[in-house]
Amino acid sequence: MSKVKKYIMLFTLLLVVGIISGCWWLFARHDIYPASIMVEHGDPFYKVVVKLDDREIVSTPWIFSKVGILIGIDKKIIPGRYDFNTRTSNYNVFRKLWKGDIAVLSITIPEGYNLKKISKLLHQKCGVNRQRYDSLVRDSQYLLTLGIDAGFAEGFLFPETYRFAWGVTAAEAIEAMSHQLFSRIDEPIRRRAGEMGYTINDMLNMASIIELEGCMPDEYPTIASVYRNRYDIGMRLQADPTVIYAMGGLDRKLMVKDYSFPSTYNTYLHKGLPPTPICSPGMDAIMATLYPASTEYLYFVADGRGRHVFNKTHKEHRKDVYRIKRGG
Repeated sequence: MSKVKKYIMLFTLLLVVGIISGCWWLFARHDIYPASIMVEHGDPFYKVVVKLDDREIVSTPWIFSKVGILIGIDKKIIPGRYDFNTRTSNYNVFRKLWKGDIAVLSITIPEGYNLKKISKLLHQKCGVNRQRYDSLVRDSQYLLTLGIDAGFAEGFLFPETYRFAWGVTAAEAIEAMSHQLFSRIDEPIRRRAGEMGYTINDMLNMASIIELEGCMPDEYPTIASVYRNRYDIGMRLQADPTVIYAMGGLDRKLMVKDYSFPSTYNTYLHKGLPPTPICSPGMDAIMATLYPASTEYLYFVADGRGRHVFNKTHKEHRKDVYRIKRGG
């Protein structure tokens, strides 16, 4: 056998061995603990590989890094959280990064949540940057680009179930929730708000009070009638939730001294609506605001069983308050 043939055979053998080794390195599955990595905006590829190596998700990270650069993954990675199961391969990791297969989560913003509670929920569930969120919801110029002219986003982030990728930016979350609100506030609703003498901000403001006062949606129109009746005659709204909001939230019942808490949000001290909504109202509260029941009620009190007792006069109201306190 000539030397040329020997060299060809040796080269072929090495090539076959290399291909087999490469395929084994690429496709062989290995056991890992269920793990996740977070790719931040602006993370260079080497940092992503370090995170993968720290979690023991990839084998021979220096080869993984070179191959990733060779095939261009380093320029395609989408920021977000990447989850990995108990068995994976380098190929599966490449494929997940290439596809941008980040964790997408279903998150529900409950009716009655305020900006602070929404911020905490988004941070816990989706990794939203709370500092950035808190800045944007108070950035009047930014909010104008979303159609919010109130200078503050309270009440404008609609309570709904959303699908957000882990690592969603604060701006993306705020834009999705505010867009959902404006998609619900159609022309008939805007027209009805005008007929009631409300701006959109006023409507959401009143609805936010009704949302926090009510327990049962079927009572919302009656509660709305109480506040509308007070509003129309120039009576102070005297809504407990506005005091609680003014005080930054409470984990106890209101005390007598709290009703004197100095704040423009305190409707026991100031006539009319507070400066902004105090939470994100749902559609039941919004529609009750626009279509309150026709009543002469000016007072109501919780009956201790999840509902309310309504009265026309303060004298009747005091009797019911006393009766309910006695367990009657």
